[in-house]
Amino acid sequence: MQRHSQTPNRLVREKSPYLQQHAYNPVDWFPWGDEAFAKAKSEDKLIFLSIGYATCHWCHVMERESFENQTIASFLNERFVSIKVDREERPDIDRIYMDALHAMDQPGGWPLNLFLTPEGRPITGGTYFPPEPKYGRKSFLEVLNILDRVWKEKKEELLQASAELTRYLKDNGEAKAGESGDSSLPGPESFDSAFLLFESYYDPQFAGFKTNSLNKFPPSMGLSFLLRYFYSSGNPRALEMTERTLIAMKHGGIYDQIGGGLCRYSTDHRWLVPHFEKMLYDNSLFIEVLAECSQVSSRISAREFAMDVIEYLHRDMRTAEGGICSAEDADSEGEEGRFYVWSSEEFREVCGEDSSLLEKVWNVTDAGNFEGRNILHEGFPLSFAEQYEGDFGEVVLVAERARKKLLERRNGRIRPLRDDKILTSWNGLYVKALVKAGTAFQDESLLVSAEETYSFLTEKLVDPNGRILRRYRDGESGILGYSNDYAEMIAASIVLFEAGRGVRFLKNAVLWMEDVIRLFRSPAGVFYDTGTDAEVLLRKSVDGYDGVEPSGNSSIAHSLVRLSALGVDSDRYRAAAETIFAYFSKEISSQGLSFPYMLSAFWSSQNLKREIVIVRKDKNHGRELIAAVQTRFLPDAVVVILDEAELEEAAKLSDLFAGRSAGNSATAYVCENFSCKLPTDSVSELEKQLLQ
Repeated sequence: MQRHSQTPNRLVREKSPYLQQHAYNPVDWFPWGDEAFAKAKSEDKLIFLSIGYATCHWCHVMERESFENQTIASFLNERFVSIKVDREERPDIDRIYMDALHAMDQPGGWPLNLFLTPEGRPITGGTYFPPEPKYGRKSFLEVLNILDRVWKEKKEELLQASAELTRYLKDNGEAKAGESGDSSLPGPESFDSAFLLFESYYDPQFAGFKTNSLNKFPPSMGLSFLLRYFYSSGNPRALEMTERTLIAMKHGGIYDQIGGGLCRYSTDHRWLVPHFEKMLYDNSLFIEVLAECSQVSSRISAREFAMDVIEYLHRDMRTAEGGICSAEDADSEGEEGRFYVWSSEEFREVCGEDSSLLEKVWNVTDAGNFEGRNILHEGFPLSFAEQYEGDFGEVVLVAERARKKLLERRNGRIRPLRDDKILTSWNGLYVKALVKAGTAFQDESLLVSAEETYSFLTEKLVDPNGRILRRYRDGESGILGYSNDYAEMIAASIVLFEAGRGVRFLKNAVLWMEDVIRLFRSPAGVFYDTGTDAEVLLRKSVDGYDGVEPSGNSSIAHSLVRLSALGVDSDRYRAAAETIFAYFSKEISSQGLSFPYMLSAFWSSQNLKREIVIVRKDKNHGRELIAAVQTRFLPDAVVVILDEAELEEAAKLSDLFAGRSAGNSATAYVCENFSCKLPTDSVSELEKQLLQ
């Protein structure tokens, strides 16, 4: 990116790639901190707070148009104190001020631009402001002039309005005992109600869910709930919606057909034109639901889909140290999607004599489908494979050869920015997804990779006092971890323990769960986003909404239920989970589309009835027994693989492991509804017990 100024501002010292993108703007940016607020108070100036992230397209646009504009920058520097925040590093700040924008009846999004009093109280704001009046919006300079004038002429009115808005944010965002609605647990009808809600928004033509008039987002958490609903209800419609949506996404333009990986969302209901940025959390959740679907259905190539995503992440997003980078930008060379699209001429040049066939496979035309060029996609509901009358196996081989050639050619282009900061919660999601894929596919290499990333996280993102941190980049760790950072590390620890990787992972899960209860639990029993040791902001937020990733409360509830089922402090942990479900009872009962991970956690609390423990002599024993359970979808069970040498240590944490042994090689123990079946070392007998 061409820099307007050769003189850096304060952001040059920050680790965030997003803040560093703005380090050479002529705007006199401050990072969030005391220095900026002290300046605003001493000079009696409004604060201009701008929040975004490194791979945000409209953030880039506003930077080019306004923050690199010397006239606008000079006005900001003279009349305001300007603060830049990376929302991925500081989701606590982002959450408060996004809620403030919503409270003003304005739609949210990024860039998020707010005007604050010198004390940090919100006055007004918006998202993208153009440099000239257009799109029905005032120019950014007009907005700045208006705010500056009103601050000078009607300061007391602004201060009063900001105080009222701040009170509203506190009243509606903090946990309050007895004010969460119904204090009882949701009823069992919640699952049927949620299914009907998913079905009512389902798109029968292109699959997925029409939750707004324009875009479609990957609904991976919702699909995981539908798989559980199918398991308990037997309703084939739940499985059909899941299968078709997974296929539609994988075949669509939202999926990178050449390099692998899912983009953030589709700008249409056909899954054709994506917003081209790729996020780690989207791809992690996609892998997880694909792994689960592979255990339920053989009608889609779920394993192949998941392995393609994993290959992309390990090739393009994994650092040499073992962490997984946060995201890849939508833009390259100043254009959204430029890196990913193809002219028909270049496509034919690369594919050679196979191009006429491959144009049909990937729907390439001279006219193109995106600004005269082509977003490759396989088509849905009918792909070329479903219309082809010959031997499609040969077409697959031809396409795979061409894919390698196209990838090689594309690698010569200028790549989009890679946001290479490592975020704990997103990496925790990925570790969990890798473990689920490794067990479902019986692929030891995936489990090894999961352990490597987990080890990186515990080495780099846990401080000497045991406090989990949020972000690592360029050798530096920082920012106190949020409740979802703890939640995803706990969840990753539990699945690694269950997969037979060692009792140390269960110990970590329990240690961190106790830290969560100590640091984040509110008087109402639900969990704040920030800890007791965190910076004091306008409020302490509580969230249960599962947006693009699970909320902290949803993921904590999952792990509390699972630890309870594993026999670890069962009554206490189960009671803590039920407090979360009671607090969010209304949302679980009526808003399943927006709380799908919370809904799945509640489903587990009502259906987790079985304990399956396989004790083996060592890692060389019991493979067939293990495969018999790990390749099945058993959401109503905890499944633990344990080496005999660790039995004594595990039994100190839970009676579930007391009195067990491996026998001659490996032995399976199946218990259900407070009674146990006979131990067995026979695969056929184990399979019978699983079906009973």
